[in-house]
Amino acid sequence: MNKRRVAIIAGYGSLPLIGAKYIKEKGEYLLIVALKESCTLNEELKKLADEYYEISVGLAGKILKTMKKHNITHALLSGKVEIKLLHSLRFDLKALLILAKISLKSTDSINLAIIDELKNIGVQMVSQKEVYSSIIPESAVFSKRNYNDNQLKSDIKTGFLFAKHIGGLDLGQSIVISHGKIMAVESAEGTDKTFARGSALGNGSAICIKTGKTNQDERFDLPTVGLDTLKNIAENNGIGLIMESGETIVVDMEKCIEYANEHNLIFAAVTSDEI
Repeated sequence: MNKRRVAIIAGYGSLPLIGAKYIKEKGEYLLIVALKESCTLNEELKKLADEYYEISVGLAGKILKTMKKHNITHALLSGKVEIKLLHSLRFDLKALLILAKISLKSTDSINLAIIDELKNIGVQMVSQKEVYSSIIPESAVFSKRNYNDNQLKSDIKTGFLFAKHIGGLDLGQSIVISHGKIMAVESAEGTDKTFARGSALGNGSAICIKTGKTNQDERFDLPTVGLDTLKNIAENNGIGLIMESGETIVVDMEKCIEYANEHNLIFAAVTSDEI
């Protein structure tokens, strides 16, 4: 069986590096396309890559030509790219043509349009669940603090329903809830700012919820949390984070557990059926 020739389109954070290590451990060819406005681990990625390029998010034509030049067969979308860049970037003709086809420019619609363009040049997508399976936890309470309170269990159940609903609308994947009231709903601002805002409004009683979408596409935008997520919650007086098990990527799990326990946070992975 022929080895894949994989390109990672690398945005913000450590996920592109984790993905790059996975690809190289499998002995596969690795092209890194580091997005100039987003990628943060450029030097580390450059050391792992067979070929490395830094290209602006707005230069879709150049990205596609680079993949064709290196006979790429598969691609992984990895790392955060803020949707607000749409309002500040200069786009090449190819990018403008892609965007012109999209009526509602949401995370899903843009990613699906990119995937279609990659498919047109013979590039298949690598599932994020394949690459990050080792850091997607199953159901467990990781912190010393648990969610035993009946009101809290009710909030988590309600939060899951709302998070799934807004995910289906492609608004976000995160909710903050306190005593049956929604404190914050994720949109373009992103998870961390949503959790910070909602936790502050909850005045010491808000729980943060992160889920996958009802029909989550495994090729992009799997819900992701990490140490910064928990810090935003703790620093704004939130009481913890509940994520959907089997669907959520956790970066630096050990550090997250240690931080949660140090700050008396709830940190757990559940399914809606378990609440």
